[in-house]
Amino acid sequence: MIRILDPMNLDLIYAYYMKKTLSKMTFVLLSQPEFKAIVNQGLIAVDQEKHRINGFILSHIKDGKSYITMLYGESIEVKQALLKFYDSMMIKESIKESWIHFFNPISLAWYPLQDIVHPCYQGVPLSGSDYDLYLKNGYHSHSIQDTYYLDLNDFEMKLEVIEQIEKNKLDGIEIALYDSKKHTKIEEFADEIKASHWKDVILENLRLPNPFPLLVALKNNQVIGFTGPLRVEESKRGFFAGIGVLDTERGKKIGKTLFFSLCQTLKAMGSSYMTLYTGRDNPAKYIYLSAGFKVVQSFSTMKKTYELF
Repeated sequence: MIRILDPMNLDLIYAYYMKKTLSKMTFVLLSQPEFKAIVNQGLIAVDQEKHRINGFILSHIKDGKSYITMLYGESIEVKQALLKFYDSMMIKESIKESWIHFFNPISLAWYPLQDIVHPCYQGVPLSGSDYDLYLKNGYHSHSIQDTYYLDLNDFEMKLEVIEQIEKNKLDGIEIALYDSKKHTKIEEFADEIKASHWKDVILENLRLPNPFPLLVALKNNQVIGFTGPLRVEESKRGFFAGIGVLDTERGKKIGKTLFFSLCQTLKAMGSSYMTLYTGRDNPAKYIYLSAGFKVVQSFSTMKKTYELF
């Protein structure tokens, strides 16, 4: 029997979640308080027979869209039944779109490789059975995302990158750690790159009492590119938010020199590895590959649209 679970009664479902998570070791296990917190922010439906849990589906709503956060089941049939029940809930709530996507307001940390943690699950793995399950239930592939990994112990600055940095210096372009007392127009830069996520990353970091270092490309002390902020996470993963360069400064390999400088600096700060993900068609992937990154997992973001009457 599938029913909407009372969020106040989560002991059984947490025990089931813990058993399934530990058996696969795909996701980093949430503590019971962490699990309860994300359940209380969303909607959860459970396949249950008396005190036996057969599966559950958990979703979260953001900007009028529903995002599937977790789908666990003892079989494909159970998962399919949960998806159908979930569809009926979404239609009842007048939700027009359902997604499995990295824009989910809940980010689940997972293991791309053993003992390697990445903070955000990107969608539906292409290599698993759930991809076909979603396709059969009316979902469509929206984008393909590849997860990259680099052991920073193996990273070395390439001669060609060093030469490009020196060449750019002749044109008045340098890479440095951002200094608010010397460098200008970072807010204008954040607006001009026209990427709201990167703008938030830059400005929210600068508002901190002790901001993390930010690598920037400069021309006449004005910010024309960025990467960072630079920090080493508890897992020893080097944090990476993205690379942004003004359109007017493209063609000078500033993005590549910024990224290599990021890897070099994070290694010096004590980071032992980096992970990141990007769309398969994103040209930035060639920068990552040239730095020694390898693709270790591939995902599809997926979408279903409901016809509301």
